[in-house]
Amino acid sequence: MARVLLLALGAALLVTVAGQKAECQDCDRANCAEVGKCPGNVVKDLCGCCDICAGRLGDRCQNATEETHVYLPCGSELMCQLRTDIAAKASVEASCECKEDGEVCGSNGVTYRTPCHLLEEAEEMPELFVKARGPCRGAPKIKSPPKDAVRPHGGIMVMDCEASGYPVPTITWELYQPDENVIKLPSDDSAIAVQVRGGPEKHMVTGWVQIMRVNKNNVGTYICVASNSEGEARATASVTLLEDGEGETSKNDL
Repeated sequence: MARVLLLALGAALLVTVAGQKAECQDCDRANCAEVGKCPGNVVKDLCGCCDICAGRLGDRCQNATEETHVYLPCGSELMCQLRTDIAAKASVEASCECKEDGEVCGSNGVTYRTPCHLLEEAEEMPELFVKARGPCRGAPKIKSPPKDAVRPHGGIMVMDCEASGYPVPTITWELYQPDENVIKLPSDDSAIAVQVRGGPEKHMVTGWVQIMRVNKNNVGTYICVASNSEGEARATASVTLLEDGEGETSKNDL
């Protein structure tokens, strides 16, 4: 019984030591395992002896203050950084993150969060390279167009329009009246207000038109115009007066 207990205590001690720190022996590269094809960089192991596949973007890595586990070193373009997106009690956890922050434009016309995200995709697309620092330039795209609506005389109407692009587009509005008269908004009509703000996402902008009193002078086709140096995008919505016997409707209600 005493022998069994002694063996159990010895095994527990070995597990504890192994979990706290990797023990390094004299380096004999003849004993190193052959490194196959690595999806990322090849780096030295924690003892600085054998070649191993490096930790990739987002992989957990060895925080300098953490002694309970051993993880792969990060690749050459990465650094081991404490995570800030988890609970405080687990704040010692670290992951491999890109040394260089900031978006880049790939030769495929796709914007990547960091150069490391592009390099990771380039493993499967060897012809991919960084075309420019910053997001890829592109003409605006309407992400959320204004909606058609029917409102009673004197009613209130609000339309919104979201667009994305780089450079970040500007949003303007035009009103095409039934008699084909075109009014660029805002005009001198005190019943119509126009507002624009950035967001809700990166490289996006949102514009609104509010009609405080719907009447025959401000019904028609409203056009949201998103424009930047790369081009223009348009989206339309019609606002009509509610006829007697009809119910108030909007495509938002459908």
